[in-house]
Amino acid sequence: DYPAPRAVLTGHDHEVVCVSVCAELGLVISGAKEGPCLVHTITGDLLRALEGTENCLYPRLISVS
Repeated sequence: DYPAPRAVLTGHDHEVVCVSVCAELGLVISGAKEGPCLVHTITGDLLRALEGTENCLYPRLISVS
């Protein structure tokens, strides 16, 4: 058996700089340089795009709690 990805997450126009996976909730949140944070399901469906304020354009850390 060879490992294979479950889903390919798309939607960022810039380099992804941080990712958080919460298996309990079935969510993947990713932040891109100069872009929004995207919320996907583990199966790859895009749920929401979270735009930052002018002071928060470069996410460095994402945590799901």
